[in-house]
Amino acid sequence: MAQNYYEVLGLDANAESDEIIKAYRSLAKAYHPDTATHPNAKQLFEKISAAYSVLSDPEKRSAYDRELNESSKEEEIPESDEYSLMADYEYTCEKEEHFLIDGAEVAMTGARHLIMGEREYIVYDDGLIDIGGKLSFKVEGPERYLVDGAEKVLLNSDHFIQKGDEYVVIDGKPFLVRKSDEK
Repeated sequence: MAQNYYEVLGLDANAESDEIIKAYRSLAKAYHPDTATHPNAKQLFEKISAAYSVLSDPEKRSAYDRELNESSKEEEIPESDEYSLMADYEYTCEKEEHFLIDGAEVAMTGARHLIMGEREYIVYDDGLIDIGGKLSFKVEGPERYLVDGAEKVLLNSDHFIQKGDEYVVIDGKPFLVRKSDEK
């Protein structure tokens, strides 16, 4: 579904009919092509009118709501789970790692790591495994890093070391800045 009619009118999906009428009148007045100075007034007015045409008719609205509900189920993007909400930082390690879990060595590629406070965890069998601590520190003054082709200048940035590798936190995400020689 390309256009969400509720969003066009600035409404919640549970809006009452009087709210729909009020929103339509306000937007139609603001974007009417005969009076509006907005360069896209005609296109906006057409979208507003189409939204009102569907949402003001109870049968059309009911059918639209069913269609909207079905399409949102298909396009559903997984939200953060409870682990992501608890974590200070989260990353996935693409290289193979070895962990000792319940007395057995487990090799994992793509392990999901969570940093919570001064501890590091991996997600394994829908549970958290504590794999140790991390050393945190702040680097005073400016630093420059290249991230996704764009230069980032950081001032008094947070760093941490885990398993010998040093990371800097940029926009709430850890980025590897120095790899440990031991491995």
